[in-house]
Amino acid sequence: MPIVARSIALSAALIACAAVESAALAAQPATPASTPARTPAALAVHKDLGKPPAGVTDLKFHDIFKTPVGDKGLEPSATLLALDGKRVRMVGYMVYQQPEPRGMFLLSPLPAEISDEDEPLADDLPPSVVAVEIAGAANRPVPLLPGLIRISGVLHVGARTDTASGRIGAVQIALDAPIARALLGARSAPARPAGAGAR
Repeated sequence: MPIVARSIALSAALIACAAVESAALAAQPATPASTPARTPAALAVHKDLGKPPAGVTDLKFHDIFKTPVGDKGLEPSATLLALDGKRVRMVGYMVYQQPEPRGMFLLSPLPAEISDEDEPLADDLPPSVVAVEIAGAANRPVPLLPGLIRISGVLHVGARTDTASGRIGAVQIALDAPIARALLGARSAPARPAGAGAR
């Protein structure tokens, strides 16, 4: 009986500790990086994207590399090389990064996340991930946008190393200025009061 009593007391203590820990975690405020910002209209994806603006070409993730992959591994496609230095439009998911990126972000064909503990050559990002650069915003944090987003900017093809993360990217896009302004302003956009309807 004493052994049974001790076991019951130990179980009760463990349950109590777990409850205290859960309460403490729940009481912790969420960090700004973990709270997605509201997607600005300029980056929002609608059912019908429509034609891209004049001088802009749609680029899809599956057009970045040659398929099927040959003996030389991943090679840039003829479509990608033809668009080098030109304005393109892409639709994808912003990669969730910890700590939050500054002055740039990664665009992926699938939802993905990485942290500074991940090795650049051993993370789970698809090879077609595109580095999106925001001119003049090297030290500004980039808000996390949920779901699909659309971006446009000048395409650059060629290996570049991100000095902050050490990741080497084969494809970069220099974000168009109006899109960049809308994105950087998303963090400070006031939240709509509960129950407020669209105007």
